[in-house]
Amino acid sequence: MRRLCYENKDRLLAGVIVGGWDRVDGGSVYNIPLGGTCIKMPFAIGGSGSTYIYGLVDSEFKEGMTKDEALTLVKKAISHAMARDGSSGGIIRTVTVTEESNDREFVPGNQLPYGPAGW
Repeated sequence: MRRLCYENKDRLLAGVIVGGWDRVDGGSVYNIPLGGTCIKMPFAIGGSGSTYIYGLVDSEFKEGMTKDEALTLVKKAISHAMARDGSSGGIIRTVTVTEESNDREFVPGNQLPYGPAGW
């Protein structure tokens, strides 16, 4: 992925976030910004609404969060971004990657934890 981003840096208009699980490192998240640098991070944020939520995520993220704690923070952060950014969509889709499975979840717009339906 890093090579793909680097070799197409003049044609790409977005960075890439890659997450997964392996037997060596367990869960991992990599941020590949424009230019192709591959950076392993504890979490990654991207997209047009991301500028609205860096402070929120910085203040509430902690190492060793449970799956439920992490999902709650993700949903809160995404719904805050959507409330401020008109290009961020109106629903939340998550995929939690573990050794055992890839768990998908969908949150419709009328059930967001923050925003027009939840104000």
